Amino acid sequence: MNKNFWLILTITIWVAFIIVTGLIYYTNRYMPHGETKSTGDYVCLNDDRGPCKEEYKENLRNVDIPNWAKFFKQSGGELLWMGLLFLAIVISEGKSILLKK
Repeated sequence: MNKNFWLILTITIWVAFIIVTGLIYYTNRYMPHGETKSTGDYVCLNDDRGPCKEEYKENLRNVDIPNWAKFFKQSGGELLWMGLLFLAIVISEGKSILLKK
């Protein structure tokens, strides 16, 4: 594939990554928060040797925010963020490897 395709694809993915980063920051910082409830689980650091504490999750059922904001407040937004970062790095490196031929 030609250089322009890889350049456009790389730029598009990095821009999407930056937009998702901004949306995650905005929803977690400036939108209303739900009540925090204990899950009953204990999370320990350092392979269960470190300090342990109870895990809490935010309950978003009764919060009056759009569904897209609920997606970014929950783990779906973080998963999308990590996937875009991985894809951007792989495509950036793959482009340089494939264009050397």
